Amino acid sequence: MRPLLLFLLLTATGCATTMSTLQTGKPLARGQLQVSGAMGIFAPVGQLATVIDQGIKQGKAIKNTIESGEPYHLAEEDAQKLLGVGLALAVAPPGTSNELMIRTGLLESHSLDLGLRLSTSSVRLDGKVRLLHAGDPEDVPMNDNRRKSFDVALGAAVSRHLFKSPILQALELVEIDDFSRWDVEIPLYMSMDFGDIFKLYAAPKYIYSRTSLDQKLVDYSRFGQDVTGFDIALPARISSHFYGASVGFALGYKYVHVYAELTAGYTDCRPVIFGQQRDLGGVTVYPAIGIAFKNPTPLGAMLAPSTPPSVSPVSPESPVSVP
Repeated sequence: MRPLLLFLLLTATGCATTMSTLQTGKPLARGQLQVSGAMGIFAPVGQLATVIDQGIKQGKAIKNTIESGEPYHLAEEDAQKLLGVGLALAVAPPGTSNELMIRTGLLESHSLDLGLRLSTSSVRLDGKVRLLHAGDPEDVPMNDNRRKSFDVALGAAVSRHLFKSPILQALELVEIDDFSRWDVEIPLYMSMDFGDIFKLYAAPKYIYSRTSLDQKLVDYSRFGQDVTGFDIALPARISSHFYGASVGFALGYKYVHVYAELTAGYTDCRPVIFGQQRDLGGVTVYPAIGIAFKNPTPLGAMLAPSTPPSVSPVSPESPVSVP
């Protein structure tokens, strides 16, 4: 029961990770603002599959021991596998995540913008610079609903995650004061705009994550062998690498668009725990939907006064000749 208790505690230490993109490869123009809200579901499919597989295996073992009248014994190898997956789920737990993002353009040429995203698990600051633009020229006046373009932009983002373990604190086993995670993300945005109505986009991305476990929890795990009978020592830091992509579309008119996307890839996480390197990664998916509002005309253009066409005045010195 004690290994199972520690497993449950480890899997209850955080909020779901936010992995959405919800933007195209076309940066906003200077003076443009975009505010969006979204919801996503983080699903570490690989880790969850291992938990389910181990649960089925141990369930059958318990059933067999009950039928045979023998005492149930959890093998150390199986216990460490469960604890390892529990640690992976503690670092990146499954669940839903809500987010609010604000973006603004910095250049009139639609080549650079910045964004700030607040979610239930993190604060994220990002920016992107456009590398390629094809299609209708942006400096030629035309109806935005007819303007077509293809854009490629390179982005960079940094996120700060903060989460605690309410269950550990409620049981007063150990107080979690410093359980944190940093992410560094490098996405490559590619998108096609069919007017300002329909947009298709994709964003291959790499995410490096580094999680620092609370030192009290690490110290507790190192003395856990006396309680559980197993070596359950935890590392002070865990690093992981996500390789994947987001694909999605946006549908709307002028200043309102609805986004729908799917992020999928593989998480590589191989920390040294329980005395040896263990594979805690697996396939990860994150579907998300959202809605974005933006001002269709940059603020600078809205505030600029219109200049009437110049008319040459008629004066006695320059009379108008009548044939």
